[in-house]
Amino acid sequence: MDSPERLLNRSPLVRTRDPEEMSHTPSTVYGASGFAVPNSDGFEGIALENVSLGFCGYRTTTIVDFPESDFTRLQIPLKSNATTILNGRSIAVNVQHPCLVPQGQPVRAVFEAGYEQIILRIRAAALEKALVPLLGAKPRGALIFNSHAPAIQPSAQVLSDLTMLLAGQLNSAAAQLPRPMLFELEQALIIAFLYAHRHSFTELLDATEKEAAPRLVRLAEEYIEASWNRAITVEELALQTNTSIRSLFRAFKKSRGYSPMTFAKTVRLRRANQMLLEASQRTSVSQVAFKCGFGNLGHFSRDFREMFGELPSELLSRTRRGS
Repeated sequence: MDSPERLLNRSPLVRTRDPEEMSHTPSTVYGASGFAVPNSDGFEGIALENVSLGFCGYRTTTIVDFPESDFTRLQIPLKSNATTILNGRSIAVNVQHPCLVPQGQPVRAVFEAGYEQIILRIRAAALEKALVPLLGAKPRGALIFNSHAPAIQPSAQVLSDLTMLLAGQLNSAAAQLPRPMLFELEQALIIAFLYAHRHSFTELLDATEKEAAPRLVRLAEEYIEASWNRAITVEELALQTNTSIRSLFRAFKKSRGYSPMTFAKTVRLRRANQMLLEASQRTSVSQVAFKCGFGNLGHFSRDFREMFGELPSELLSRTRRGS
């Protein structure tokens, strides 16, 4: 792999050593609201659909202000030291201590002379979307990262290795990598990010990995998966699992973090998503919705967009263009 000094130097996004252009790049590419730099070693970067990588180095002390954004950002230092000021708290950043900046929080970064880093940014919506298949359904509440908690090892090391691997691969062969391969690499980074840093659903992720679900929950999930083409009532589900509605909801809440009906709707939405991805020119959104047990097209479109980030009609159009 290329040395850190050359990472992303073949990137199509931006490459500069000019201080004036350097001061313009963070605001246009990375959303900085303030940038003070007497001299820099350059900035290089690349953006995928939901993930962007940047490499930058500074010859002298540099101060950058970032406003609130819809990205969660990770500073991966390669040389020297920096300080990130988040919520009035100063966080030391060095090779042993990367720094996480959650979405929606303004931050100031002070880079010392000789500092070099890889910046990994991931859209908050992409992180939330990736949680759904990991947990089985969309959990209640917002995805909030804890910037002060230490990274979770060895997952943090896996994330770092994946980031450096992707940077090296993009640097050497960005023009040759097929889009499906870039998509898979991007997804691997997003999932690794969720396991490497503590957030509001870390305990649910850990429980999903370490503990087998109660038999009651597994029976309900199997029945739901087998009945993906129709809406299931909670009364029917309780009858099939030979338990009370209250006990069923309690078991799902404890082991999954969501209700059985949330899981049932998620299963049908996933089926609809798959059908739209495999659609022919004759396929319509209404056909897919009805086949997956959705009787109200308005509610179906709303739930689909909430889960997948786009309307079913938009996905269908993309599928048709690609066929």
